[in-house]
Amino acid sequence: MKETTKGRLLVLLFALPFASGGLGILIFSVIPSLYEWHDMKSWPQVEAQLQSAGVNDDDDTYQAIARYSYRYQAQNYTSERVAIMGGSDNIGDFQQGLARHLELAHRMGQPVPAWVNPNDPGDAVLNRDLRWNLLGFKMIFVLVFGGVGIGLMVFTLKAKVGATDHPESASKPWLGQQEWASPEVTCDSKSSLWVIWVFALIWNLISLPATLAVPEEWAEGNKLVLIALIFPLAGIYLLVWAIKYTLSWRRFGLLRLMLDPYPGSLGGQVGGTIDVPIAYNPKQRFPVNLQCVRSYATGSGKSRSRSENILWQSNGLAHSEPSATGGTRLALGFNVPAALPASETYSDDYRFWRLELNADLPGVDLHRQFEIPVFATGEKSRTASPLSANHPQLNEEREANIEAVANIQQIPGGVRMHYPMLHRAAGNNLVGLVCGLFFAGAGILMHFESEAPAFMVWIFTLVGVLIIYICLKWLFTSLYVQLDHNGLISERYWLGMAIGRDQIPRADIKKLYIDVSARGQSAEGYQEICKIIALTRDGKKILIAMNLKGRDTAQLALEAIGGLSGYDIK
Repeated sequence: MKETTKGRLLVLLFALPFASGGLGILIFSVIPSLYEWHDMKSWPQVEAQLQSAGVNDDDDTYQAIARYSYRYQAQNYTSERVAIMGGSDNIGDFQQGLARHLELAHRMGQPVPAWVNPNDPGDAVLNRDLRWNLLGFKMIFVLVFGGVGIGLMVFTLKAKVGATDHPESASKPWLGQQEWASPEVTCDSKSSLWVIWVFALIWNLISLPATLAVPEEWAEGNKLVLIALIFPLAGIYLLVWAIKYTLSWRRFGLLRLMLDPYPGSLGGQVGGTIDVPIAYNPKQRFPVNLQCVRSYATGSGKSRSRSENILWQSNGLAHSEPSATGGTRLALGFNVPAALPASETYSDDYRFWRLELNADLPGVDLHRQFEIPVFATGEKSRTASPLSANHPQLNEEREANIEAVANIQQIPGGVRMHYPMLHRAAGNNLVGLVCGLFFAGAGILMHFESEAPAFMVWIFTLVGVLIIYICLKWLFTSLYVQLDHNGLISERYWLGMAIGRDQIPRADIKKLYIDVSARGQSAEGYQEICKIIALTRDGKKILIAMNLKGRDTAQLALEAIGGLSGYDIK
């Protein structure tokens, strides 16, 4: 499912200007400014006499200009450098304010301080303050343009040109792709490892000067410098991610999935075996997840992006046994509906199949993804591998997941349920609160402590407030539900205060069904967080169960609630 050589070349040519623009701003503007600012802290100060001063006004942008002379180590010098970051801009009124100050000093004949580069006395500057708002504005372009360009280039270079001229490819399309020409499918994790390390090192190199300057700037009363902490914090996260990825690669290496049947089959089964180089432990769990994914591009130019939509997915556990090499052999299998789309080659809108393998292990966890061929052959596994979705441990885990988020009690003619506060993942929401407070605090600091553009202040503040609102709502919402022969009562509370109540007669309730409230990656791979909705005959939707981990867990809860209350379920 990869693009042709011509298509790859076109994508690379399209991405090159974006990557070059972002990297150019980073390499020739942002990084030099940061290092000069840090270096200027040790430059000696001298008195300079202004020969001229003023401001260049060009199409609503401004630049403070001056010519001045100074004496350093018994030598006379002349310079025209005013600030660290040269050029015109309209970010705040820094340029106009500096120009007014210099013009006043020039008219009154007063000397002004200048700082001299001891290694090059002809290089001096009148203002050595780093403009954090201008630096942040430039970093937006670095991240947007450079991120889009480099992301496209990395994605394109990682993709394989897999088309072959196999004589049977017309009737067996999987043979027309090089990576599917045999039942053995490998995961592509080593190339991702290099990408992660390069990105982590570049990011930390950029953030190093800002990190070193935080204590001194804070001591001088520059509260806005706290915004710069986002760069080293992100850098630490990237380094931890890169280290964990490296340790995972060293421990597990390149894993191979031996498909059985080959290829995976619509209307049949998808399965196979994987040998993992770890000692066999009968208690070790190996969650597996099979997904049919739609990948599609939206937008154009710099607004172009690629998104994924999970069309179908099934969770399970791989069955493990000792392997002949002393490690662990995993056997997995899934029944696949016939109506789903087959694997397609890469395009702006295509479908592909992905298998995820995960394991929570001492030391380094296991996480691998395989893109596999799945076509309408109707074949089943030759070895009759046990189905992963029917693993004996799964029902016990699903029941435990329900009990972890809900207090379900049987009552005469129905069921009563209570979902208390903090029922959602408290750790994730607390992290979200910290992020929200950081963004909101940064916006407030920019408003009171700098001359940052209003749009930047609003973006930081509104994003932070929105994150805080969502996290607080999820953390402190509780739900009480009763379903019986009289009907439905649903009461919602936030911090113990009533925020909503529904009471519906039984005759008005059409059915109960599962809906998905969130999707994303977890420690066990792709995961859906589900809820159960009561649909009334006039189309109203009422929440009766929430935060159910996985569709299979939600299905078990739905069947239990429907069985105890007698309501129709979908």
